[in-house]
Amino acid sequence: KRINLSPFEVEKLIIDQYEILQSIAHKYDEKVTHIKPHGALNNMACENLELSITLAKTIYGIDKDIIYLVPTGSKMEVAAKKLNMKIACEIFADRNYEDDGSLVSRSKPNALITDPNIAKKHVLSMVENQSLNCLSGKKIPCEIDSVCIHGDNKSSLETAKSIKQNLIDNNLTLRALNKMKKFI
Repeated sequence: KRINLSPFEVEKLIIDQYEILQSIAHKYDEKVTHIKPHGALNNMACENLELSITLAKTIYGIDKDIIYLVPTGSKMEVAAKKLNMKIACEIFADRNYEDDGSLVSRSKPNALITDPNIAKKHVLSMVENQSLNCLSGKKIPCEIDSVCIHGDNKSSLETAKSIKQNLIDNNLTLRALNKMKKFI
């Protein structure tokens, strides 16, 4: 749920979570390579430039080489570009978009795409065309580096497998974010 936090509280939240995850990664000789705000914080930052700037400055302060995963076309992308951060732009495989590029509210019909076959076509079209597919049929040009698949519906695993195979079958190369050409 949405909770309004001060910039200091947001900064502390991000740094604390990063440090916890980084200590776990370190135990396995790994390193956190990217950060993605999640859920309500992500949704709020997509709409609020001030919050987006707080997030971007905090993440950039943690590690200027960390990849910041942002929804394509969002205020988060705008804020990250102002700081010249390494960003990976993300689309949502199992969500529909409004004509302004925002996600259709989950309170509305057709917000979710639960059929794996529809999701795989939705993603392939967006990736090949580098544009968002809006529910109305409108296409919004954008940069796409990553695909998010929510795990909160029964078909999530099947959707993920179907999308992956469809992208491979269409000669698209899948890479970890930190192995993408733009970050090497």
